[in-house]
Amino acid sequence: MKKIILTLASFAAFMLISIFLSAQGGGTIKGVVINNETGKPVPFATVSVKYGDQLIGTTTDLDGNYTIKPVPAGEYVVTAQMTGWSTADLAGVSVYQEKITFADDIKLAEGINLRTLVINGDDIREVDPSLPKTMNNIETNQIPERRDLNGILAVMSSEIQVSDDREEVYFRGSRNGDAIYYIDGIRMRDSKNMCPSMAIGSIMVYTGGVPSKYGDYSGGVVVVETMSYFDWVAQQESKRLKNEGN
Repeated sequence: MKKIILTLASFAAFMLISIFLSAQGGGTIKGVVINNETGKPVPFATVSVKYGDQLIGTTTDLDGNYTIKPVPAGEYVVTAQMTGWSTADLAGVSVYQEKITFADDIKLAEGINLRTLVINGDDIREVDPSLPKTMNNIETNQIPERRDLNGILAVMSSEIQVSDDREEVYFRGSRNGDAIYYIDGIRMRDSKNMCPSMAIGSIMVYTGGVPSKYGDYSGGVVVVETMSYFDWVAQQESKRLKNEGN
């Protein structure tokens, strides 16, 4: 009876995690796992990223391709492993809301139990010019004038104009106040005092071609996802591996 209860509890927890991730939206990671010596694809390898205590993963197909989704926006370490092969980590893979990250090839060595560390993360490929401009927490922290959201918007697109006092924002010539803001899924009209810049996990800006799910607007749409504890942990682990474990 206890085993049945534990099984049901585990299943319920898995379903809640799946529902949570689906609600969060997130992005997609695509890539290929190959043989380190021959360059041939490695089918049926397990590929995953860690979000908090949970793994979001999949297996490679016959051509070594994998797709991991949905993955909350942030920076991750992609781990590939297979019985009888080495385990490889690909650090610094950035995921953006509603975008596909094409990661570098992950190379596994056959018959070796050594752990391989692969550096240099990802390549975001724009397949549609209407896709929004995006930045993650690492990129926003490199902006000198990032003390508020409007300061970040000022450098994200030439189609966004911000007044010198950062009180007014204009999208493609629209009036100030015509933009719509979403903070963790909550719709807002005023960008003032909404979210400290250091709390931003990712920011996505539409200046045109806005999906209908964001409703009516006459300016632009700004979508902000704040950084959770899990996002911070994943980012720190990626940094640690980039620094060779230090």
